[in-house]
Amino acid sequence: MRKPWSISTTVRNPERLRGFLRVLKKLEGENFTKEIQVKYQIMLIQERLYVPRNIPFKYKEYFDDPSKEMPYSIAEEIFYLQDYKDPPMRGRQSVNPLNKLGFCIAREGLGAVKITELGNIFLQEDYDISYVFFKSLLKLQYPNPWSEDEFSSEEGFDIVPFIATLKLMFKLNQKSKVKGLSREEFYFFVPTLINANQIEEQIERILTYRSIKNSQEKQNFITEFLKDFYGRDKLSDVSIKNLRDYGDNAMRYFRLTKYFCVEMDNLGFNWRIDLERDRMTEVEQLLDSFTGEAIRFDSLEEYIAYISDITKPVLPWERLNNLRRIAISLRDSVLETVEAIETEKLTKEEKDLLTCDIGRLTTKKQIEEYIKRMREIKIKLKMLIRKKKLINNIDNIREIIRILESPRDLRRLTPENFEKLLTDALKTLNDELLIQPNYPMDDEGEPIAHAPGNKADIECFYKRFKAICEATLNTTNTQWMQECQPIMRHLRDFEKKHGYENVYCIFVAPTIHQDTYNTFWYAVKYEYQGKAQKIIPLTSSQFALLLRKLITYIEKGQKFTHHELLKLYEKIINEVNYLNSSREWANRIDRILKQWAGESA
Repeated sequence: MRKPWSISTTVRNPERLRGFLRVLKKLEGENFTKEIQVKYQIMLIQERLYVPRNIPFKYKEYFDDPSKEMPYSIAEEIFYLQDYKDPPMRGRQSVNPLNKLGFCIAREGLGAVKITELGNIFLQEDYDISYVFFKSLLKLQYPNPWSEDEFSSEEGFDIVPFIATLKLMFKLNQKSKVKGLSREEFYFFVPTLINANQIEEQIERILTYRSIKNSQEKQNFITEFLKDFYGRDKLSDVSIKNLRDYGDNAMRYFRLTKYFCVEMDNLGFNWRIDLERDRMTEVEQLLDSFTGEAIRFDSLEEYIAYISDITKPVLPWERLNNLRRIAISLRDSVLETVEAIETEKLTKEEKDLLTCDIGRLTTKKQIEEYIKRMREIKIKLKMLIRKKKLINNIDNIREIIRILESPRDLRRLTPENFEKLLTDALKTLNDELLIQPNYPMDDEGEPIAHAPGNKADIECFYKRFKAICEATLNTTNTQWMQECQPIMRHLRDFEKKHGYENVYCIFVAPTIHQDTYNTFWYAVKYEYQGKAQKIIPLTSSQFALLLRKLITYIEKGQKFTHHELLKLYEKIINEVNYLNSSREWANRIDRILKQWAGESA
């Protein structure tokens, strides 16, 4: 029976794979026997990377409190309480996406567990997530010797999904005025493209689907198409749900490569996915070099050698002339963007780079560094243009306020979109030296994942003070355990780097648990690691009051400055000297903010 392709149904969030790989690294060198498969799954439970359904009440504390170390023996007991029919299979399922994506070799009968070179890069502290997944997805193909039973040539599979999707969208954009794919189009027509030789047929289906104006007729078209694809007379709800899940999952992985960009609203919905405009030269070179068809391998050993070799496949820009074309194309794109912003926003070094003779860059390393700097300049310019649109835009500010004050909308946000929303909010205040989010971005400056765990979510620099902003959508009783320690550590690292004077942390969540107030109260009133900190916990509605105050300034034609923020932050911090409990402090913060926001500009 025919089925759509998928990247990973075990781990839907690509970033979680790093934790799975980190645990597997501890087993490197051991044969992946049934015993080790079980051990691996138990270790995932021990690290709380996998949470089973059946957890005895007496052990729930280990999952409620991430700081509490779980002994292996307890994780083992929890594992066997699940009463799996095939216990080793759980370990095989968990390692499957790591094998499939070329991060490791871990399979029974193939000798010792090995983390590939690409896998080791993924585990590095300063790993480049876009590089890791680009190199990985270039090799992911169906059929392959890993997945012969799952996606076989007999079922019609002959595809490298990443390349084939690039080609589908590239050719579709040439035939249609409507660029890219809507969310629904991506779900229905990308995972069902299982053979690279059927790209033209799939494009015609998409164009036919777009030409239908009646919504019921559109639905009928999709129903008939999927019946034909699955080879069934009747379509189950599961078939539709799977396509949505597979499509959403594939979109997440593809975006991480930075070859696809997504336009969406503030809530992360109503998105369209398209090819990244500033990488069109690379896209064209990739499509000239690769057909999107699967490579044939004579043996599993030959395939393993291929996925273990980080130099394969050979990229077209390994040749200097192709790499130089990318540099020229990117520079031209940056120059076009410069026209929309004041040139004084660029440093002398950046202006010199834009006028340098690329022909004089003679080594691969020099050209790659130039391309890297061009991308950095492009994002900087995009952020400046975005800020220009945000400043004094009352309608936009009110929309941000609406979302911050809506529990329903906040529940729909992803962590990265919440971080982006707060970044935009901070930039509307228009008085900073720099607001720097730490989430990885695509070439348009849109977040493709949330900030990594070893950094603050957002860093803020003003003339008179500095701050980090930490955001979470977690409103459960685990909030204080999962958020407080990392936040206080991030702030201490930031303090060490930038000096302890006038350094703050703004913590924002839809609601704040009393235990979170307790933890921050102690750090502010007494100490964290021997020195008091300046942490200001705000609910998202309280944070919205900052923007309400801003609107009053705009309406009166006055400028809101960071001095206002500094006075507010200091008042909140100083209140702990006159109070006896964190509960009093929480109530006082609310009164201070409401009084401050209600004051005349």
